[in-house]
Amino acid sequence: MSYKNPEGKRKEVIEFLKKNPTATYRKLKEAGYIHIERLFKNGLKEAYKEAGVEPPRTFETKTKKEKRKIIIEYIKKHPNAGGQDIKKDTKINFQALFKDTPTAFRAANIFYPREEKVRLRKRSKEEKISEIIKLVKKNPETTFEEIANKLRINPYKMFKNFNEIYKIAGMNMISGTHKRALKKKIAVIEFIKNNPLATQREINLNCKTRIQGMFEKGIFGAYKEAGVEFPFERLKLHGSAINEIKQRAKDFEEKIARKLSCYGNVNRLVKTKRGVADIILERNNKKVIIEVKDYLSKEISNHEIKQLNKYLEDCNCNLGLLICHEKPKKDSFLIDENRLIILDESELRKIPKIIDSR
Repeated sequence: MSYKNPEGKRKEVIEFLKKNPTATYRKLKEAGYIHIERLFKNGLKEAYKEAGVEPPRTFETKTKKEKRKIIIEYIKKHPNAGGQDIKKDTKINFQALFKDTPTAFRAANIFYPREEKVRLRKRSKEEKISEIIKLVKKNPETTFEEIANKLRINPYKMFKNFNEIYKIAGMNMISGTHKRALKKKIAVIEFIKNNPLATQREINLNCKTRIQGMFEKGIFGAYKEAGVEFPFERLKLHGSAINEIKQRAKDFEEKIARKLSCYGNVNRLVKTKRGVADIILERNNKKVIIEVKDYLSKEISNHEIKQLNKYLEDCNCNLGLLICHEKPKKDSFLIDENRLIILDESELRKIPKIIDSR
């Protein structure tokens, strides 16, 4: 076919491309413009150039090798892409270059995820049970939800309850509480492995736990279970440093005692049946046992709470206060009839109200 007025048709094509900047040969043909190469020597590429429009794609013919390279690079950047995605985004029929999608992924040295999905779907019931038992033996703290996420298996279709899993695995039953404790232990051990110089405070803060009652021998036991040598060099303080710590604690205790004297009669270092209480404050015929802890890098633990409660029992008193620099999230305890409250130095003004309200 030859055009009677080729120059006029050229202008029509150029105007059409300006209005339709993503037009393809097919779209031009549908609009009545065929045999573009008879109007433009270099085909559609030249038409776009004369229209001053950025072409939607390159019009250069690629070799088979170049196309394979494009497909491989695309797969490396998009390892979860399917066959349709590859065709759509690269504008290349990759199945003319590779036998199938898995072959293309293997050429890119990328694991084809859908092969794994097929394998997971084809597993027999016996295979699924075997995988669950293997996982639980390796990680006794595993839950039904974790089995479903890790193995892509609905354990509720395999077992009535977790006791049945433990029975088949030849293991003793583990309660939910024990599982949570195991998870905390594992978290602590992993943290120590990654942070071999971690202090007790750092472990407790990062793992949201209290290592003191979790491992036998506390932090030493935790380091042992993690297979990490405890950094004893941290404990090797010189005599002057030890004396400095003792003096600082003494100064802090005296400072608190002076401030408390504004609220009542202060008796210091009172001996009881099971130790020495730092302060006993008497106000309006009521008395309160007060312990002062000058901890800067150590948290208040259950040990300090139990110690204060012992002093309350020895002194026949039911209100105890623990004064420190930085109190923990849980700052109030009730043990039998005894109430124990943790305050920081800035909260001393609350003490009269606490005593008078009881």
